[in-house]
Amino acid sequence: MKEHAQVVIIGAGILGCSVAYHLTRLGWKDVLIIEKGQETSGSTWHAAGLVGQLRSKRNITRMLTHSVDLYSRLEEETGQPTGWNQVGSLRLACSEGRMIELKKAATTAKSFGLEMQLISPKEAQDLFPVMALEGVVGAAYMPTDGHIDPSSVTYAMAKGARDEGASIARNTKVTGLTIKNRRVTEVHTDKGTVRAEFVVNTAGMWAREIGKMAGVNIPLMPCEHHYIVTEKIANLPKDIPTMRDPDKLVYYKEDNGGLAMGGYECNPRAWSVHGIPADFGQELLEPDYDHFEQLATLAMERTPVLGEVGIRKCINGPEAFTPDGNPVMGRAPELDNFFVAAGFNAHGIASGGGAGKMLAEWIVHEEPELDLWSVDIRRFGNHHKSLDYVKDRTLELYAKHYTMGWPHEE
Repeated sequence: MKEHAQVVIIGAGILGCSVAYHLTRLGWKDVLIIEKGQETSGSTWHAAGLVGQLRSKRNITRMLTHSVDLYSRLEEETGQPTGWNQVGSLRLACSEGRMIELKKAATTAKSFGLEMQLISPKEAQDLFPVMALEGVVGAAYMPTDGHIDPSSVTYAMAKGARDEGASIARNTKVTGLTIKNRRVTEVHTDKGTVRAEFVVNTAGMWAREIGKMAGVNIPLMPCEHHYIVTEKIANLPKDIPTMRDPDKLVYYKEDNGGLAMGGYECNPRAWSVHGIPADFGQELLEPDYDHFEQLATLAMERTPVLGEVGIRKCINGPEAFTPDGNPVMGRAPELDNFFVAAGFNAHGIASGGGAGKMLAEWIVHEEPELDLWSVDIRRFGNHHKSLDYVKDRTLELYAKHYTMGWPHEE
């Protein structure tokens, strides 16, 4: 273990490696990532890997466009494959209300500098030929979205960071933090202690427990999240766009000749509410096909081929979700040198490149180039220290992930 580092990053998932990558690009080379397993050992390795950009807030959208900018050049820069596929994305509307939502989104996208085309149901089917058109009113297509291999892009950013001087301590568990005068001065591990000038918590679903070591409240909750990958589907194009059908609560992407399909059910389940088992690492939870059936039934209505092909695997991986559906980022209000980037609500891969850039700027320049108040950790209050509140509110927001957002609805 090194005795000293300018910045110690806890967690080597996509966020931790992205922060390290961007810190080195800003000239801070003395960066150490501490990881209790290997790179991607948390939720990164089992993520589906969809990369969409448009959000309701301009600056969050701009943060995500930074991800796409990075992913499109990272392989050439590092020599490490990333699996980036800029195949575009489809979003379906199956009601007049949802179509109004898409029209609003297209106007919003244009104002944010993104291309989003409103297309007919038949044009959507031409792009995604295995979909059924029943109930589809219209669709929106965004050509600059895509999908990426989560592990590959994380390793590419890790290599890019190491090439510029950063280092990674693998199989090393953080056991405690020393706090003096509102600053974390030491990070204790099972392999020694390292003095630190800045500490970054990118520990994913473990971030809440790392925060407790520093006296920092990080309101997030691990939740089960299922998706399946099918056997190969005859004549399925490899370059089909990702697709979301929010009225069916499901999303899709091409995966090695088959489809990956997941969604956001209305009765989600929290996992390890009171603390993640100490020996939990690069592993999955047991699939629950009975629980997943509600999504599978809806998905087969939109893509009947799912009822005809076999399932290659079912992934039930815990992911960190938050009480308001937004990530937790920024400098913790309790300390002067402790930063957080966690709780990305199953959008960590889409956010990874841009969020790492923003947090690196936050550390080096004391603020990011964008106003990110909607994801700033300081938005939370004392009631977010209640575990019951965080659990109930997080499950409510998970269940509303794809539901219509009505005016005046809180």
